[in-house]
Amino acid sequence: MRASAVLIAVLSGWTLWHDIGIYVAVGHTRLGGPSYAVTAYETENDCQTAQREAMANEERPRLGPLTERLPDGIKVWDPNRQHYTTFLYRCTPAGTLLGPSPMSR
Repeated sequence: MRASAVLIAVLSGWTLWHDIGIYVAVGHTRLGGPSYAVTAYETENDCQTAQREAMANEERPRLGPLTERLPDGIKVWDPNRQHYTTFLYRCTPAGTLLGPSPMSR
């Protein structure tokens, strides 16, 4: 009985994936990364609240004309617009195989 309760708790939990990657603008080739961090939350709402807070905290020191807001994070360009870094935050149910994956942005 205890094993099934643990399984249900793990499958019903949510995780916030923090993915940082560095790209070259031409061809969107990934140069650096991936760098991941994962935090678990009890509910999807808690995870989405943490996602919004993390995105705001990441964006605050980088505000300016070289910063673009993405649906799940931010993109920061270098001054000559040849390279950019993405800071992505995704909420997914724990126990799923939908963890972080390299993306072309």
